[in-house]
Amino acid sequence: MSAIEYWNRWMRITGLTLAGLSTACCWPATAESGEAPVGLTVNTDSPAHAINPNVYGHFFEHIYHSANGGLWGELVWNRSFELANAGMGNWSSENSEVVQSALITDAHFVFGDSAWEDYELTLQALKERGSEGFMVLFRVQDDDSFYWLNLGGWNNTRHAIEKEVEGGRRGIGRGRDGGIQTGRWYDVRIRCQADHIQCWLDGEQIIDLRDEDNPYRKGMVGLGTWGTHARYRNIKVTRLDDSDVLFSGLPTLPPKPFEFDFWRHFGSGKADKVADALNNEYSVSLTGDGAPTGIEQANFRLTPQRYHGSVWMKGSLPAGIKIELLDQDTVLGETLLGPPRAGWANHPFQIDSRGATLDGSLRITLLGAGAVKLDQVSLMGQDALATGGFRPDLLDAVRGLRPPIIRWPGGCFASVYLWKDAVGPQHERRIYSAYMWEDQDINSLGTDEYMMLCNRVGAEPLLVINTGILDAGCGAPAQFRLASRDDYLPYALEWMEYCNGDTSTPMGALRAAHGHPEPYGVVYWELDNETWGAGIEAYIATVLEFAPAMRAKAAELGTPIRIIACGGSSFDMRWNRGLIDACAPVIDYISIHHYENPQNFATGVERYEKLLIELADYIAASANPQMEIYNSEWNAQSTDWRTGLYAGGLLNAYERQGRKFTLGGPALFLRHLSAGAWDNAFINFDHTGWFPAPNYVVMKLWWDNFAPGFLTVEGDPQGCNVVATRTEDGRTVVVKAVNPNAEDRSVEVDLNGELAPKTASMQVVAPGSLRARNTLEAPTAVRVETGMVQLTGQRVRFELPAYSAAVVRIN
Repeated sequence: MSAIEYWNRWMRITGLTLAGLSTACCWPATAESGEAPVGLTVNTDSPAHAINPNVYGHFFEHIYHSANGGLWGELVWNRSFELANAGMGNWSSENSEVVQSALITDAHFVFGDSAWEDYELTLQALKERGSEGFMVLFRVQDDDSFYWLNLGGWNNTRHAIEKEVEGGRRGIGRGRDGGIQTGRWYDVRIRCQADHIQCWLDGEQIIDLRDEDNPYRKGMVGLGTWGTHARYRNIKVTRLDDSDVLFSGLPTLPPKPFEFDFWRHFGSGKADKVADALNNEYSVSLTGDGAPTGIEQANFRLTPQRYHGSVWMKGSLPAGIKIELLDQDTVLGETLLGPPRAGWANHPFQIDSRGATLDGSLRITLLGAGAVKLDQVSLMGQDALATGGFRPDLLDAVRGLRPPIIRWPGGCFASVYLWKDAVGPQHERRIYSAYMWEDQDINSLGTDEYMMLCNRVGAEPLLVINTGILDAGCGAPAQFRLASRDDYLPYALEWMEYCNGDTSTPMGALRAAHGHPEPYGVVYWELDNETWGAGIEAYIATVLEFAPAMRAKAAELGTPIRIIACGGSSFDMRWNRGLIDACAPVIDYISIHHYENPQNFATGVERYEKLLIELADYIAASANPQMEIYNSEWNAQSTDWRTGLYAGGLLNAYERQGRKFTLGGPALFLRHLSAGAWDNAFINFDHTGWFPAPNYVVMKLWWDNFAPGFLTVEGDPQGCNVVATRTEDGRTVVVKAVNPNAEDRSVEVDLNGELAPKTASMQVVAPGSLRARNTLEAPTAVRVETGMVQLTGQRVRFELPAYSAAVVRIN
């Protein structure tokens, strides 16, 4: 309801006028006649424990163009021409078989009729290489709405059904443990009738479930892979009611676009992918006969400012090239470069844009006849250069959250990350070792840029190291690795030295040569990410190898460190207990992950808090009772209001469990709107702008009103989730409340203690619908508004609308 409606309702209930209000209140509220209010008591004198500010930490992973094409201000995508049809996979047909031969994540295509209802899909599938199995899609509504049977998922440990809803993907049903062997054919059968889904693998039933949460009842079918090469044959779709064959044979394969992702070739000349590159594998070779020809990239937001760029080229093109910034057909600025030399040479340039557009493009045109090879095409606006290289609006979005600590670079991204590939001059950096999350990062944002980010937003760094225990990150196989498993520990120690060593050390001297003479002083180090696929015994051995060596290195460098080890996923206490039993004396934190079904925005909080309590109790009885809990990845898988309610409730749980819970970090941090999955990010953007998701709105509200002293709250919250905290000076009490119920709740809080309240204020988020969400067109549909609160002596009264989150400050 609006503020006016809220006020009118309160006036109607109480019969008061503005003149009848206490001078110590603003926009008060009371319960409906006959309704029993939520009655709570807060002891304001004696905080039960201190809350660590790092509970409000964040996690920045290179995922869905969050860094390359996002926060980093480089405007050109695929600047090194390494990506060619990467996001689609490499689909072909051979001997009546469908073949996918690109080692990338989430390669799939669909076929058939969206009107197909109850049917049975049968096929045979074979994995040729890779770290996981294969996927079969069914009841596909569109690109963002489908089921798939994931066989050999989760590092080839499990078979399960996943459901994608509005871009958010989650598992449904129980699934079954199991893997997919390389080089053998499997018989796959999927039967779907109404909300009933059944699946068989080699004649054995592995799935039998009913989807009672808005099930898809019709749709196409499809084939997919995740980090594997695979083959499919004997594909058949049969209708259940009359056994009619709906499809049989080879499907039409997806068309292959231009050779280079994000680029378009124009004119009568040729554009070829060639294995002659400046610093990676490929470059683009352009040839022309004098007629206009070249390449172009779209989706640029251009403003009237100076743009700085460079391009490396070689070849025989006497007249050189022309580079233009365009607003469709209107030239906003241009420059001429060249001619190229016989060997690779850098050609820097500047272009002043004479106008603004949200539909801009960068065009490179050959001048005259000849041939040229291009690599490392770069463009950055003066506004980004002024921030150290970051896109200004996204940097402001990060600053708005004021993250006290930022985990980086992953996530799965960290598990095959090679830090030396991402330091030094940009044109010397090697591309990231795997195609993952719809991108193969060009490593433009490396250690030094990350440290600059932390400095600019006031965050402490937290680095996640690649221990070499995994051959893939979230199923994306590494295309290149260190020579031996034994090389990963020395490599990690060198990273510590690069970050924390002075210039007398080899790596400290290298950092200084890159323009950063002062050590970064990184304290927090995490030993890899989601190592469950390697098994608990292998990971225990890794922790016992790495942790003592890292502590010894830290002592040598004179910078104390805190070591974090990977705990279990969601409710996996078996993994947590095994890790703690074996490694407690050598680690400081256990890092756990949990992603929630957004439908469980209320019940999911209570269930996960019980896990935190159980884990804290186990730590207390361990060989290292000082160990702390870090929820390094958490979120509800949505960007509607449910994820805001979940965020508020879970943050309250973190504060309640603050004796042991001291560090947090939700995911995703940033996500480009072109992404095909994981629609849960705090900061959502494209080239034109950004908007905050509800989790951003609520977490910012909570953190902006942070107070470190946790106060005991007594009483029946009637389904609400309420915490109270106190500032260090004892002069302000903060009440944070989430009402996940479909009914309004009137709340009365009695303050028991020496605090003498003078004023009270309230901020509330209550968009009125669980499906409310922000968009680029309506970025403030879910927003903070002023609420109504009444202060009478030691009692505070306020109303929580249905499905709302609110903060009340008593000063």
